[in-house]
Amino acid sequence: MEPVISVAIATYNGEKYILEQLESILSQTKEVSEIVITDDRSSDNTAEVIRSFISERGLDGLVSFSVNEKNLGYGSNFMRALNKTRGDFVFFCDQDDVWMPTRVRDMLNIMESNPEIGLLGSEFESFKSSADAPDVPAWELRKFTDDGSVQKMVFNSHNIFIGCQGCTMLMRREFLEQIKNYWYEGWAHDEYVWKLALAMDKLYFYHKVTLKRRLHSGNVTLHKEHQKNKRLKYLKDLKKSHEKTLEYIVNCNGSNYRRNLLKRHIRATELRIELIEKGKLVNAFVLLGYLDCYHKKRSVPVELLMAVRG
Repeated sequence: MEPVISVAIATYNGEKYILEQLESILSQTKEVSEIVITDDRSSDNTAEVIRSFISERGLDGLVSFSVNEKNLGYGSNFMRALNKTRGDFVFFCDQDDVWMPTRVRDMLNIMESNPEIGLLGSEFESFKSSADAPDVPAWELRKFTDDGSVQKMVFNSHNIFIGCQGCTMLMRREFLEQIKNYWYEGWAHDEYVWKLALAMDKLYFYHKVTLKRRLHSGNVTLHKEHQKNKRLKYLKDLKKSHEKTLEYIVNCNGSNYRRNLLKRHIRATELRIELIEKGKLVNAFVLLGYLDCYHKKRSVPVELLMAVRG
């Protein structure tokens, strides 16, 4: 029997780009079974554009569209779309990208050939639509090979930090059912699935470009956190996500190595919060023993400077 293939899209003020994205999904060499779109109360004409597209193309049986009763934020909005899907496989999708014609076929073939994969990310090709668009981090581009290989992501300090864009992800329904009770309000959907897939050896990365990622001033995830209040929010969110991942590992009887590594990361994050929030400069010396718990080493002087300035 053919698998049911879902696409989950969370929209917000996406009237400029959503139709091009939908066209690229409809043009896939392997058809999808459903497209679930939830709109987070856009202030532009996104809802009207989507409704007209569905009506004009006769897509009522394929595309499910709804508008939230209140603004939820991008992570919670995406989780609402994700939880409304019914497919055996669910593609994550941003409103402003463009899929390569064989994205569905290629990624689905990998998932069906490798039942141990719960979550599969991929490479992408970026292009800018505005002069003030952020750049893709160099560390991310350095690992792209576009050679068609499939890499298992190993549980370690480096990979605990999300290492691919959520818009590239494909998730197996079975894995979603295993983790659905661990998400909490405010946890970014892509970090949530990344960490829990990594924790149970179900996380893989496909070294092939499967979509064109549009960069513009409205990209949520590419802006840097150099302001004190934003850095503190990032660290507090990071600590909470580490703690929830540890809970998942414990409940799944994960190894002591994984438990201890998460505890180490939690402690390092606590020290970083104290350093910035309370100006506890002694923590800077203690943190020299936790350098492996930083995603980027340049965060060390940045956060020390924040502490000194108060």
